[in-house]
Parts: sequence; C-alpha cells; structure tokens
Amino acid sequence: MTMSSDHKDHDPLEALFAQAQAEPAVPGDDFMARLIADAASNQPAPTAPLHRAATVRRRAGFLPRLVAMLGGAAAVAGLGSAAMAGLVIGYVQPDPLWSLADGFGLEVAGESLDLLPAFDTFLTEEDPT
Repeated sequence: MTMSSDHKDHDPLEALFAQAQAEPAVPGDDFMARLIADAASNQPAPTAPLHRAATVRRRAGFLPRLVAMLGGAAAVAGLGSAAMAGLVIGYVQPDPLWSLADGFGLEVAGESLDLLPAFDTFLTEEDPT
C-alpha cells in the first residue's frame, strides 16, 4: 500500500519526523553539568586498601591440597564411591544386576557382556567391526 505524494506532504507525523531530523537535539551545558554532578555524587567513595598482617602458615601436605583441589572431603567421597560402583558394575558384572534387568523387562543378550575387550583388537590395523 503506497501513499500518494499529496497525502504524504500533509501527514502531520511525517512533518514531525522531518523537523526532528532537521534539528538534532543537543543537550545544553547546564544539563550536562548537573548530570555529571549527580553521577559523581552517587559514586562510592574510594577507600584505602586494607593491609593484612603477614601470617605464618604451615604448608599443607600433598593429600590435603589434593582434597581441596577436588572440592573437599564430600566431593572426594562421592568420586570414590562412583569409581568403585563403576568398577563393580562394569568389570565384575554381578549376577543380581542381570536378574534386576530381567525384572524390569529389559532383554539381556547372553549371560555376560564384554565391556572390556581384549587389547589385541586395538593392535590390528583392520576394522574390528
């Protein structure tokens, strides 16, 4: 939908836009001075840096530093528990897990599943599949 040029010239909104483009608004010096003064009054006052007294710390051993790097004692306990559960489920393959899977209706292919294949498969250049 296009407007005719006669209607465009008499449109009050178009005239207002043309006037705004012709006269850009520049803030006055009085306004800028008040704005800067207001901004400066809201800035926090600088404070002197706090000097801490030098404390003598005993250097922690390797194990406490390692536990701190991992996230604390609770994180190390959780990591150890997850690692042991992974080893038990993945390597030992206890029979109760197979019966539990059967109880949930999951089909188990075979008596055991080889989750750790022999290293010889990785030594061949052929595609093992």
